[in-house]
Amino acid sequence: MILDLMAFGLSYSVSHFLRFDLQSLSGKINELMYLMVIYLIIRSSSFYLFKLYSEIWRFSGIHTMISLLKANTLGTILIVLLNYFATANVIPRSVLVLDWFLVFFFTGGTRILTRILYSYDWSFINRKKKDSQKRILIYGAGQAGELLLRNIENAKTGDIHVVGFIDDDTNKKGKYIHNKPILGRGIEIGNVVEKYDIDSIYLSIPSLSGLENRKILNSITSQVADKVEIKTIPGLVDLMQDKFSISQLRNFEIVDLLRRKPVQLDYQPVAELIKNKAVLVVGGGGSIGSELCRQIASFQPECIIVLDNTEYNCYRTEEILLKEKLKTKIVTIVADAVNEKILYKIFSYYQPNIVFHAAAYKHVPMMEMNPWAATNNNLRCTLNLTALCKDFNVERFILISTDKAVQPTSVMGATKRICEQIVQLYNGTGETKFITVRFGNVLGSSGSVIPKFKEQIANGGPVTVTHPEICRYFMLISEAVELVLQAAAIGESGNIYVLDMGEPIKIVDLAKYMIELSGLKLDEDIAIEFTGLRPGEKIRESLYLRGEEKLTGVPNLFVLTPQYTLNKNYLTLINEFLTRSYTFNHQELRTFLKKLVPEYEPYIAQHIRLPFTEPNEVIEIKFESA
Repeated sequence: MILDLMAFGLSYSVSHFLRFDLQSLSGKINELMYLMVIYLIIRSSSFYLFKLYSEIWRFSGIHTMISLLKANTLGTILIVLLNYFATANVIPRSVLVLDWFLVFFFTGGTRILTRILYSYDWSFINRKKKDSQKRILIYGAGQAGELLLRNIENAKTGDIHVVGFIDDDTNKKGKYIHNKPILGRGIEIGNVVEKYDIDSIYLSIPSLSGLENRKILNSITSQVADKVEIKTIPGLVDLMQDKFSISQLRNFEIVDLLRRKPVQLDYQPVAELIKNKAVLVVGGGGSIGSELCRQIASFQPECIIVLDNTEYNCYRTEEILLKEKLKTKIVTIVADAVNEKILYKIFSYYQPNIVFHAAAYKHVPMMEMNPWAATNNNLRCTLNLTALCKDFNVERFILISTDKAVQPTSVMGATKRICEQIVQLYNGTGETKFITVRFGNVLGSSGSVIPKFKEQIANGGPVTVTHPEICRYFMLISEAVELVLQAAAIGESGNIYVLDMGEPIKIVDLAKYMIELSGLKLDEDIAIEFTGLRPGEKIRESLYLRGEEKLTGVPNLFVLTPQYTLNKNYLTLINEFLTRSYTFNHQELRTFLKKLVPEYEPYIAQHIRLPFTEPNEVIEIKFESA
C-alpha cells in the first residue's frame, strides 16, 4: 500500500508538471498539497475495493492488470465527480487524463517488476548449481505447456531448467513463450535433444487420445531411445481448474496410452432422467456398477439401491458413495438377482423408476469350464429383471452387454447375446423402455488383463499373452459409464447402443507398453511368453456386424439396426433350456445354446481339463447342422 501511495503521489505530481510550467505551479503549492490528500484517499480506496492489497505480487498477471484498470478508472471517475460538484474545477481534465495513464504505468510496473524479480533465474550466481540442473524440453506449446512452464518457474526448485518447447505446429517454430524458444517439431526431437543436451521431456498435451499419446511416445523413443526421461502432466480437468502443481508430474501410465480423446457431452438429458428418481443398480458392487452408482449420485436421484451378491463389493460401493456426502438416500442390499422372491420384495418396497442391469458372470475361460453357472446366472437374472420391470411399470431398463455377444465363440458371449434378445422381446410389452448398451473391455475391471500384467511384471515375469495376434477394444470405466448414461437418457425401447471404443490394440503391444512404462527392457529384463488361446477366446472381437450401426446425436455412441427377427417362442425355449440345463453335459448344453444363438461357434482349447470329464477325455463340440 505504501508503494502504491508513492506511485499515486508521483503520478499526481508528474501529471501536473507535464501540464503546467514551474511558475504556474509555484503559486498554488498549498492548494495542490491539500488536493493531493483527497486524491490519495480516493485512489487508495478504489484500489482497496478491488482487493489489490490482498494479492501476492509475485503471481501478478492479466487478472491483476484488469483489476488495476478497473480500480484506476473508478478512482478517476470519482475525482471527475468531485470536480463536477465542486465550485470550481479543482483538478484540470488534461491532468486527470495524464494521471490515469501514469497511475496504471507506475502501479502495474511495480507489480510486474516484482514478478520478474521472483521468477528470474538467479542460478548464474552459483555456476555449480546451474551445471547440476536438469535440462527440460516441454512437448506442447499450448495452454497446458504455458501453464507447466509457469509452474516450474514459480516453484523455484533450482534443479530444473526449461530449455524450450517442441510443438508439431510448424507455424510456432522460432517463436517464444515467456522467453523460451519453440525449437522444432516432434520429428526433430532427436536433433534437439542432442544439440541442447536435454535430460527430460515433459509432455504437456492432456487432451490427446491414447492412440495419439502412443504415436508421440513411439516417436520420442525411436529417436532418443532411453537417453531421456519422459514424464507427463495430469488430466485436462485438473489443469483447467488450476489444480496442477509441478509435484504432480509423473511417468506415463497405461491409462494415458489407451484413453479416448475427450469429447463434450450434454448432461442435461441425463440430469432430467435421474433427478429425484429411485435408481436400482443390479451388480452395483462390480467395476462398472460401482462407477454407475458414483456418476448417478451426481445427478441428485432420490434414492440409489445398490444390489450385489458379494458382501465386500456392496460395502466398497457404499463407502464410495458415503464419502461424497450426498443428500441422496443410499440403500445397500446383499442379494442374488437369480432369486426372484428377493427381487420382487425390492421392487414392491422401493418402486424403482430406472434399473441398470450390470450383473453377470463375465470371465470367459472360467465360464467355459462352468457353463451351467454362466447360463443360470446370466439368463435368470435378465429374465427376472425384465419381467419385474414390465410388471411394475419401470420407466427404463438398461442392460449392460459386451462385444463378446457378437458372433460368440464362448458360453459367456452366447448367454449375453441371449440376454440382449430377451430385452428386445420385452420391447413394446408395457410402459417400460428396454435398452441395451454394448461395449468392450474396460481398464482396471476385476479380472482384466492389466492388473494381471502388473503383477507379472512386479514378480519379474514372464508376461503371458495367449496369442501374438489377439487384440481387444479398451476404454476407461468412467468413459464407458458416461456413455451408458447418455444412451439411457436418449435411448429408444428395443434398441442396442454401442460405444465407439476407437481402434483395437494388440494385447502383446499392451504388454510391451507396460514393460517399457515400468522402466524395464523387453527380453533383457523381462520376457513375453505365448500360452495359446484359452477356452472361448477369439483373436478379434467385434462390437457389431457391418452395416448395423447408425450415428446418434451423442458423440461416440452408435445405435444398431438388427438384421434379423426373433422367434415368438424364444422365451419358451429359454425357459426350457434353464429347466434342463443342469442335466446336460458339455456337448448337450452347447448344442442347445447353438439352437438359441445360431451364430454361436464354440471354441474349446484341447489342453484344458473341463469339470465332469475323465482325465483323458477330449471334448470336441460338433453340431449336426449349422
